[in-house]
Amino acid sequence: MDESEARRIMGAGLGRSELEFATSICAPIYWIVRELDGQISVRNGTAFFLDAGSGPFAVTAAHVLSGLEVDQRSRDVIAVQLGRDLKLDFSGQHAVIDRNIDIDIATFCISENEIASISKVILTGRQDRWPPAPPQLNCGVYFSGFPEAERLVLSQNEISFGAMPGMGVASSVSVRDVCTHFDRNQWIDALGVGLPPENYDFGGLSGGPLLTVIERNGLRSWALTGVIYEGPNPSTEEGQSIPGFELVKARRAYFIAPDGQIDKSNS
Repeated sequence: MDESEARRIMGAGLGRSELEFATSICAPIYWIVRELDGQISVRNGTAFFLDAGSGPFAVTAAHVLSGLEVDQRSRDVIAVQLGRDLKLDFSGQHAVIDRNIDIDIATFCISENEIASISKVILTGRQDRWPPAPPQLNCGVYFSGFPEAERLVLSQNEISFGAMPGMGVASSVSVRDVCTHFDRNQWIDALGVGLPPENYDFGGLSGGPLLTVIERNGLRSWALTGVIYEGPNPSTEEGQSIPGFELVKARRAYFIAPDGQIDKSNS
């Protein structure tokens, strides 16, 4: 189909459905800090849920866990949670399976029942083998996550998180990364809630999934493309960002082994 037909189909409902699916497999991973004045503050990243053939586990960016650990050493962290209300215990049942700071991927234990308890879905897909093949250049990709810009602290006991799903194309594919460059002139408001403003802060998206659609015999399914480790940087500091240049970077999925170990041989 040509571009106009593709845009019509995505705007007519398919885009919304696929963005909702990308969001259904991920959740905010967040920690609550009691400040010296007694007020609370919140920090968060994103995690998603994967079963590559050896059972489910959770995936996030390694720097998300590192940020939590820094705060636990220096601040009063009173809770660490995932999704709606799942308390995380990284020294117990949610132990870290593996992580690598250079690759910037971390995995940790979680059960199928726990994932269901926060109304989330496990990504499996219809790939013939693991890891799935990378996307071709200019092939469509989807992502989702929970940026801090969509987070609201409503009270001492209530926090609201908003997802930021999106779709684009694989504008570059390398040995380590898959990147998608936003072209705002091509954006479609598939969800009907408006588009992010210029210089939108995507911080908090780290750890979210980047997905590729697989089509076979008229059926659409998903393959994991990578783990988001960096989003657009709206910093006004000189040399820290390029105004108007918005790029989501994801580490290739083949760094994750089916049991959740990080396969460093691909680095």
